[in-house]
Amino acid sequence: MSTLADGILETLAKAADRPVSGEALARGLGVSRAAVWKGVEELRLEGFGIESQKGAGYRLAFWPEKLRLGEVRASLGGLSFGKELRFYEETDSTNRQAARWAEEGAPHGALVVAESQSAGRGRLGREWIGKAGESLLFSLVLRPKIDLSKAPLITFVSAISLADALCAHIDAARIEIKWPNDLLVEGKKVAGILLESRIEGTALDYVILGAGINVLGGGEALPDEIRPLAATVADFAKEKTPRPAALLAQCLAALEKDLWLFGEKGFAPFVERWNGWFRMAGRGICVTAPEGVTRGQALGLCEDGSLLVKTGAGEKKIVAGDVAYATTK
Repeated sequence: MSTLADGILETLAKAADRPVSGEALARGLGVSRAAVWKGVEELRLEGFGIESQKGAGYRLAFWPEKLRLGEVRASLGGLSFGKELRFYEETDSTNRQAARWAEEGAPHGALVVAESQSAGRGRLGREWIGKAGESLLFSLVLRPKIDLSKAPLITFVSAISLADALCAHIDAARIEIKWPNDLLVEGKKVAGILLESRIEGTALDYVILGAGINVLGGGEALPDEIRPLAATVADFAKEKTPRPAALLAQCLAALEKDLWLFGEKGFAPFVERWNGWFRMAGRGICVTAPEGVTRGQALGLCEDGSLLVKTGAGEKKIVAGDVAYATTK
């Protein structure tokens, strides 16, 4: 899509249901009325429902399935996160793109968004499948002024932020955080977080916070191998399923607020909030880690980000591992 078409789309999206005259579009974008007409036709060919209202101008009536740069920009409004933005219709991985950008000097809060990615990864190198038009895939460049040892806690803060954003569309009682980095709805994975960092000497240079959320489509559209374990926001939405761009804005607003608080107050204010989303306290779990398997009863998150588990030999802190629950009910 051309830069002009994206500019027209951004303007119409910000206007919501109000029509915008061709003259106003031309003046705002610094182009001719004829160029505006061509840009509108380009958007229509892309599937955007743009109405022409005689004497009033153009109105964006409906969106296509595809995510577009103009829609993303319009949704972000006055947020600090995303002021610097790179958008890809398709890329290998938003985290890789964000890391490349960080190496070029991208500022704190720089945002990478993709409609689809071919080599997305989750924790432990697992593949993250993001379908075009159905997933929200984004990565943030963060340059927090925190001790290196505190960087992993950003995962837990971010999970809280995403859970808060999701509960605008899904009943909060159905959402849970699975230690350390997944968000589930009724036991099925809807979102995941991947945190990567770069260290300069003994100091933290930057952190890449990546997130993937299954938004549109139904669980039946997911690949066979993950269908029993995963779901989409649409499967559980209270009312209308949000557009990925709208959900992105809600996620970024929550992340911006929570990561600022984390930088100012540390992790202590978040432990209780995280445990409030941890529905499996008291349930039996099995944790597989390099040093072996731990079985016991999940108790909750500690201030250092470890998971406290009650075993036959006493309480044990788990700092890394793959968690499986004995039951999801």
